[in-house]
Amino acid sequence: MKQKFVHHPLRPNPPRAQAASAKLVVSEYVAYVAALSIGVVVAIITFAYAANITIQWLRTMSGPNYFSSQAQPVSHPNEKISAPTKFALVAGAESPGTK
Repeated sequence: MKQKFVHHPLRPNPPRAQAASAKLVVSEYVAYVAALSIGVVVAIITFAYAANITIQWLRTMSGPNYFSSQAQPVSHPNEKISAPTKFALVAGAESPGTK
């Protein structure tokens, strides 16, 4: 089997890389700065909104009557509150085992 090899010479002057034009460099830089600026603005708005929600929540928590309930009062206003005279499971002078 006979093969023929064909010699393809390399191109004598390969194409050189073109330098980027100043207009392209400036437009890419402006696009990069604009994208970063938009990201920063979105982050600032997000943090400001979260801080506002947190402040409103804390203001509500520390406001008057947050933990008090109007529907279920603890005691009736006409009742007299008194301390108990006997306590459970406490040995006293009147316990039956001390005679």
